[in-house]
Amino acid sequence: MAALVLFLCFFTSFVVVSSDVVCENGFCRTHLLDAKNRCASTAPDCRYNNATHSGLNLPSPSLCNCCEYCLPLYQQNQDCSIGGPGDGITIGRCGHGLMCDEETRKCVRMKTKCHDLQDDYDERFSRGEVGAFEKRPYCDEKGKFAAFHCVPTQSCFCQSEDGERLFGEVLYTGPLQNMPCGCSRFHEKIKKIIDRKVQFPVAGPKCTSDGNFNPVQCVGRSCFCVNRITGERVGSNSIDLDEQKISDLSCYNEDLDLFPELFEGEPPYNYTTPCFMNIENKKKIIKESEEAGFIMDYFNTFDDMECLPDGTSSRVGRTANGSKICMNERSVRIGDYEAHPDTPEYKSMDCKCALTSLLMSSQASRPVCCKNGNFRPIQCYRGVCRCVDSDGRQVGKEQQNVRSLPCFTQDWQHC
Repeated sequence: MAALVLFLCFFTSFVVVSSDVVCENGFCRTHLLDAKNRCASTAPDCRYNNATHSGLNLPSPSLCNCCEYCLPLYQQNQDCSIGGPGDGITIGRCGHGLMCDEETRKCVRMKTKCHDLQDDYDERFSRGEVGAFEKRPYCDEKGKFAAFHCVPTQSCFCQSEDGERLFGEVLYTGPLQNMPCGCSRFHEKIKKIIDRKVQFPVAGPKCTSDGNFNPVQCVGRSCFCVNRITGERVGSNSIDLDEQKISDLSCYNEDLDLFPELFEGEPPYNYTTPCFMNIENKKKIIKESEEAGFIMDYFNTFDDMECLPDGTSSRVGRTANGSKICMNERSVRIGDYEAHPDTPEYKSMDCKCALTSLLMSSQASRPVCCKNGNFRPIQCYRGVCRCVDSDGRQVGKEQQNVRSLPCFTQDWQHC
């Protein structure tokens, strides 16, 4: 229960409209008329913002932030300080992707997994060993992985700061494509914060298939509108599902609702998914049984009922005979992908290729999948073949002779 309360505080604080305490209108204009209150000259870095000078415009540490303030961002190998009593020898900090070396007191590149992969890419590129569909990893200002990764001609998907694939995938449309993935990354943070031993699953904000926030969010029976990118609440209007349909909310979009039929009927109304409903029904059974004196330890597990960030069930389903199959967002089987128990294909099944292929159904060229819906380790395109990882990302340079690939096996076409 404590974890649930913690999450609700975390979630509601994330979606409410941000509000800053400000001074009285016109205060600064009057305040700065006094000569002793004149603003000091700011660092020029924010005005230049070129290869040698850059900075951040921030609220000044003056009364009511009346003055401008520029925090210089130092370049690689420039002097810096690490902070602490008596150590403040500079007024700025190292720029994005840099840190202050404790020994040399110079700005140096951060040591991160993303930067390491960038270095590996650059070394292989200099030797002509980079594949046509390989992309240099993009690292953010903290040296972490960008919010998404694209496989050219295929798709783009959300990823964590550590480079692990997350929920959210769209078609690849070009090198300038952007994919914020804020909702998908928020769900990952929830998983890290909420203890897995919590009795009941904790649902986070609802996402759309691209990893953004669904414009409609609900806490309990109250629903409201949010910004799709930031998740912050938009406006003050809300509806009560006990009396109003979700379609009465201005931001409701039926195209983003996978199960619009579930809110039809008489009040009280619903805005939910079959996966959420199954969890709520099981929670109700457990609570009623515990109140009746039954011990529910064996039954009290939701490992096989975890909902995805969009409220749907896992894309890997099970048949009556125990085999695994691939399913879409409405739990409808995809193709004939299947893996039988006690086989290596069963254990490793993730259906990523099956789902990407479904997303690309209107495209002329689609990835080749294994029988269990995973990416085939070797993909071929326009007469050349390449090795790919479990996410479909190219690994190494492509070859015309498939036997020259490091991932080649005699049965590479029959996985």
